Amino acid sequence: MEYRTLGKTGLNISVVGSMENHDSAENLFSDYGLLVTSICRRMIQDEETAKDAAQEVWLEILKSLPSFKGLSKISTWIYTITYRVVLKFAKNERQYTTKFLAAYFHGPQLEAPEAAEPEKQFWIKEMCDKCLTGVLHCLDNDTRIAFIFRDISGLSYQEIAAVLEKDETTVRQMISRSRRKLKNFLNNECLLHNPDGNCKCRMKNLVLQIDLPEEYRKLRRTVHHINLYRESEQVLPKKNYWEKII
Repeated sequence: MEYRTLGKTGLNISVVGSMENHDSAENLFSDYGLLVTSICRRMIQDEETAKDAAQEVWLEILKSLPSFKGLSKISTWIYTITYRVVLKFAKNERQYTTKFLAAYFHGPQLEAPEAAEPEKQFWIKEMCDKCLTGVLHCLDNDTRIAFIFRDISGLSYQEIAAVLEKDETTVRQMISRSRRKLKNFLNNECLLHNPDGNCKCRMKNLVLQIDLPEEYRKLRRTVHHINLYRESEQVLPKKNYWEKII
């Protein structure tokens, strides 16, 4: 048996050394670390709270790992824990109307902080990333996580239904309505989603300065049938809320 100290809690977690390789803790971190981070940061606007949620997800996974019986797919088990933990952290998240979001988008143009070009570009991308998380908050918590599971994490409808304990038809309807609502809003409000739209976003001038839309166009030419949020996982700054403490 191998013991590690994980996270700011200093909690000692025992990991069974005789587990099959594909279920080892190291492989789980590698296979699901970024996805768990994406779920937490898109569900929760405050980054420190999102980090706390991601860390608690992994503490729960590691505490439960020795008793995992394989009665479901390991991915379903991990996403079920993620769903339970992140909803606890997200219970006080504010839900916005699209009218409120549009008013925020149409505020005075922002100015980037004085910085060297790489730092300036990073700041602009970070601001876009935060904005995309904010836009998702026009959805309630359950609908938002269903959308994230499907269009960011790429889970099947069947697996999402198992995690959310809902029937598959309901899940499909939730995600379809989410896509429609987000598309209708982003078509006119987001230069990254629709470069030809009537975008009045307060970040528009900065986004054009670094030609961020071109990075999305390049990705779309390479990968077809991909959505803005999954594209953003490739274009905007990558985050892993767990890697520094493993």
